[in-house]
Amino acid sequence: MAYERSLYALVENEYEEIRRHNEEDLAGRRAAVYRAVPEIEQIDSEIQSAGLSIVALAVSGPANLDERIRELRDRQKMLLASRRTLLLENGFAEDELSMRYMCEHCQDTGVRVDKACECYQRRLVMKAFEKSNLSQQLRNQSFKTFDYSMYSKEPDPQTGLSPYENIQYIVKTCQDFILSFDRTDKNLLFWGEPGLGKTFLSTCVAKELIKKGYSVIYETTYQIVSLLEDYKFKRSADLSELKMQTDRLYDSDLLILDDLGAEFSTAYTNAALFDILNSRLIANKKTIINTNLNMQELTERYSDRVISRILGSYQALQFIGEDIRLKKSVNPY
Repeated sequence: MAYERSLYALVENEYEEIRRHNEEDLAGRRAAVYRAVPEIEQIDSEIQSAGLSIVALAVSGPANLDERIRELRDRQKMLLASRRTLLLENGFAEDELSMRYMCEHCQDTGVRVDKACECYQRRLVMKAFEKSNLSQQLRNQSFKTFDYSMYSKEPDPQTGLSPYENIQYIVKTCQDFILSFDRTDKNLLFWGEPGLGKTFLSTCVAKELIKKGYSVIYETTYQIVSLLEDYKFKRSADLSELKMQTDRLYDSDLLILDDLGAEFSTAYTNAALFDILNSRLIANKKTIINTNLNMQELTERYSDRVISRILGSYQALQFIGEDIRLKKSVNPY
């Protein structure tokens, strides 16, 4: 799965900026050395002259080519040794007149042995994190850091299942969702009281899919509805930017629609939600919905068309237990 083209362009621009900075940094260090030790500038001039002579000999191809090139290379080695001695004697680093790279593996080209360098992949993933609107959460939240100990092993009186067993099942469902992302038409509905891990697990899913190259957008329902209203009623001087943002809501591989039910409930809200949910279903684009509302509250709040799409095409996963955020605030250790 490939990332969006715009992300590659952003990373390529970063590498161009890094290389420009490297060149300016070297030019600055070179000027400082030449001011402090003028002899080194003369040595560098001689090293360059020897290099040009080697090129000229290779082109002309005289009878004693190998011998003359060897002499010039020996001359370069002697000059480099003298330069190194002068640098160290005058308090400069041995590599003061060498290009310094952020990544020695690819020398800040982003390419290593005909494939993307690890540093390039990291930058690409970070750009995808930023574009998802989850960059801060993604730094610390993952399946590895998910804390099962915050969930009680006592059976819930309503479900007969302990919160601990329930969350294990939900995590397994999320991991299966990631593994079968290309092959399934499944969408997920996380519902339950606040503070039970709905947004955290949504972030975990987003992180894994972004690392695989999928485009992910996270927005609250309020933000989504506001954005769609702004675009529809042209509430911005930059409509092209609004269009790009709204298009991403429809086109992203995964949309995380957080806090469903916190937005103002109007006829337009219902129509906008139906349009985005229905359009994504038709295009087989996956969606995760997080809500603090229960099933009864959802059916009372939203139109039949919205509810039919949710109940018919989403796997509903109920989160049970005590508010984790409250428990951590009482006992942070």
